[in-house]
Amino acid sequence: MIDDHRSVHLVHGPGNDGMLLCLQVVKRSLLSGSNVFWIGDLPAASAKSVLGSVNEEFLSRLLVGSNEAIESDSMILRTADLVIIWPWCTNHGRAGKSEISRLRGILDSTNGRVVAASLGNQDASGGGGITARSRSMLEEMGLETWFLSRQDTGFRRVLKSPDLEVELERRDGEFSVVSTS
Repeated sequence: MIDDHRSVHLVHGPGNDGMLLCLQVVKRSLLSGSNVFWIGDLPAASAKSVLGSVNEEFLSRLLVGSNEAIESDSMILRTADLVIIWPWCTNHGRAGKSEISRLRGILDSTNGRVVAASLGNQDASGGGGITARSRSMLEEMGLETWFLSRQDTGFRRVLKSPDLEVELERRDGEFSVVSTS
């Protein structure tokens, strides 16, 4: 779904299951033997629903920390194969300079890939879509922007990158790919 080697800015709308998608990326990484660092909010119920079947050996490779406590030069960042930042900025208004600086520090410190998630803004031009906070800055830092949006049908989502569109369907608490174009 989300490319396995590029760092991504995942922009999602409210209720579009952005956390579920991130947790699926985490699960896939853990099962492949990767070290994963989740920075930010990780509700136990959400984690259990997706990661509950992962055995302890693999699950021991997942570390969870807060945005406030992370230092950009930490050993955890240097050894992580995947870093999820949920969310990388506040859910309203513009991203602050400190949030952008913190994200830049994380990107500079990790040797792995980063998925920085944020709630999108409503498109003020009347286009009906969502826009990404600080998109051009994040793309200059090397993050590719992906948008996760809800389709008209209840269980379908669309994940769009600059060159790919993936239609997803939620089945049994996980997304599966319906089509790719």
